[in-house]
Amino acid sequence: MKTVPELLRATDRILLTGHENPDGDCLGAQVALFHLLRALGKSPVIVNPDPIGRSYDFLLRHTPFSHARGDDPLPPFDAVVLLDCAQLSRVGALGQRLRLSGVPIAVIDHHVGSENGDGSVSFVDASAAATGALVRRLFREFGVPLDAAAAEGVFLSLVSDTGWFRYSNADAEVFAITSELVAAGVDVSLVFDSLYRRNHPDSIELLAGALQRARLRLDGQLALVSLDRTWMDRAANADFDTDAVLDPLRSIEGVEVVALLKERFDGSVKASLRARNDVDVQAIVAQFGGGGHKKAAGANMRMAIGAAEAAIEAAVQQALQGAVPRQP
Repeated sequence: MKTVPELLRATDRILLTGHENPDGDCLGAQVALFHLLRALGKSPVIVNPDPIGRSYDFLLRHTPFSHARGDDPLPPFDAVVLLDCAQLSRVGALGQRLRLSGVPIAVIDHHVGSENGDGSVSFVDASAAATGALVRRLFREFGVPLDAAAAEGVFLSLVSDTGWFRYSNADAEVFAITSELVAAGVDVSLVFDSLYRRNHPDSIELLAGALQRARLRLDGQLALVSLDRTWMDRAANADFDTDAVLDPLRSIEGVEVVALLKERFDGSVKASLRARNDVDVQAIVAQFGGGGHKKAAGANMRMAIGAAEAAIEAAVQQALQGAVPRQP
């Protein structure tokens, strides 16, 4: 089998998964593909490395999600589809179990370089605004109409990765698909309210506290926020989305790059970078083994948070000067 559609046609029991702490693009694409496979008479299951977040639990009314850690038993499967990521290392401990299973692995993703990931077959288009847009194309490939649940999944995927159509990747395909989705019955206000109007009372204090930690560097061109493990534990207890600090900082005049550094439980640092204009943050994070898109990218940095701050600042400074060093 040389293509993802060929693999899906030939396989009945298919496990869908994605990266740790799955976001709206990952989950929405999983929902859409789950319902496509069901329509084709297949037996799909969604098993993620982490449970679905509270903001996304509205999806549970039509789609079953599960998660597995450690030695949790897995349902039987004959193929794996990675959505919104291309490396099994991004699926945590579950990724190694899937690798050892020996079954074919497919990748459906829109990140740069994902065709070189762990998939034996892949459906990758880095120009696509979201992974959900690629799943929408698969519906056309198989001649299956979108049902309401799949349409909601694709819509969640699109709004998550286009910032509700505010980012430059909100292209003609995005708006054409969105028109189809609304016609298919997507309740736009339900999705918006589920994502943004169910915040924990502590979220106001957490957002204000995170923004207070922001520091402007490099003559105001870099906005840097570092959140240590203690702060991240507080955010997790309130189900606070720390990425909420990114857009307010990107709106500051003169800021070209926003960097959010989050200390993880193992002492490593998750770095999320956003660009305002022409700085290629994907090229920046590639130095640290990360990836993404020109204006939105991230990396897991195996260093202390103070060292990560210094490394990111130096890399951004070089990028601003038009001299991003080659990946080691």
